Amino acid sequence: MDVKKKREQLLKAAENAINELIKVMDKKMDLQEVDPEKVKISASAYRLAMEDAMAMMAKVEELESMDKEDTKKKQEFFGVEGRAK
Repeated sequence: MDVKKKREQLLKAAENAINELIKVMDKKMDLQEVDPEKVKISASAYRLAMEDAMAMMAKVEELESMDKEDTKKKQEFFGVEGRAK
């Protein structure tokens, strides 16, 4: 299994999920036409969608920084001379 390829697929899927959560949060509701109980449920769903999106964004940023660190470590390696004691 190619871990790097799977990580990239996971990041793309997470970005798509975040975009879908944003679409859910952008929907407008008319408070005059909706039952108060439905407004309460919708508000709870919006809050949950926001929390999920923020958590996913944090994880995506963490994974992307891991990729950058991996690339940086690969570029910094010049040999074993510095490690031999």
